[in-house]
Amino acid sequence: MHKAGTTGGEPVRPATRNWSDEIGRSRLSAWRVGVGERLQWLQAELDGRDDEPPGVLPAMTIAHESTKADSNLATWYSGTHIERSWRALHLAEARMIASSRDLVGRLPAVRERVLEDLDPKDQRVRALLAIRPTNLGEVERAVVAEALRAAYATSDNSHSAVRSLRNRLVLFGILMLCLNLVLGVLSSVFPTLLPLCIKGFCATGGTEPTGGDVWLVQLLGALGGAVAVVILLLRTRPSVVAYTLTPYQAIIKIMLGAVLAVAGVLIMATGLLQDVISNRPSMLVAALILGYAQQVGTRFLDSYADNVVGKAQPKAGETNT
Repeated sequence: MHKAGTTGGEPVRPATRNWSDEIGRSRLSAWRVGVGERLQWLQAELDGRDDEPPGVLPAMTIAHESTKADSNLATWYSGTHIERSWRALHLAEARMIASSRDLVGRLPAVRERVLEDLDPKDQRVRALLAIRPTNLGEVERAVVAEALRAAYATSDNSHSAVRSLRNRLVLFGILMLCLNLVLGVLSSVFPTLLPLCIKGFCATGGTEPTGGDVWLVQLLGALGGAVAVVILLLRTRPSVVAYTLTPYQAIIKIMLGAVLAVAGVLIMATGLLQDVISNRPSMLVAALILGYAQQVGTRFLDSYADNVVGKAQPKAGETNT
């Protein structure tokens, strides 16, 4: 095992740093708080031993430097700083735990952590479970390090999947916003392009199509989508995952509700449901209901998002073992 160095025959311990305080002085955000806490735990581990496992301090430095890097739209979209920090921390933790003197006492927690992310039939898991506390040599420590590395990699990949889904939601939300704006602008320039009139009355109350018809129907559809957002907020469980999906799911519901309201009222203008839509208030109520109706389709998206986030949520055994 690599030694940190000696002076006069005495081991030299790695220098102590207050990583959390340094991060707090630079910039503060939720994910940086978690990184700072892990860095302090790793530093405490280093302070309690006379040697420095290879690669641990460089990995800690990489994680710390990522918390100080400037953020912009590109790094937000790619998640570079967040994922680089956590992957570096997980590398340091795996090596720190595998080389610890009290690995015997940590084995139960290590096994619990690994089993939460890896299949029990995985050969790395089987090798880890086969380790006996009375026989902890370099080979057994390598097995522990590799099993932890694989479990952490699975967790990191789950977070990357959440970011990927978030990015797709953002792009789709922007697409829906542009579509609504284009429909509204075109209807303002060409009022008869999308005639939202039924039985001689139009959305804004006139007898002829106007530029405000589409905007009003879109607004009511968006309001219906907003009602569905309230339901989304009520059923969404709190999450500590670095990437948040709920705001982007909400935007899609609202924008899709506006589109469906316009499409639905336009279909009704062809003569469908004439007995139901008999006056202007009933048309506006129909637009509101159509906006909420997007919930039928987006609930599948909500379930999928819950599943993706659930895989990335910290497990009960994911602690500083």
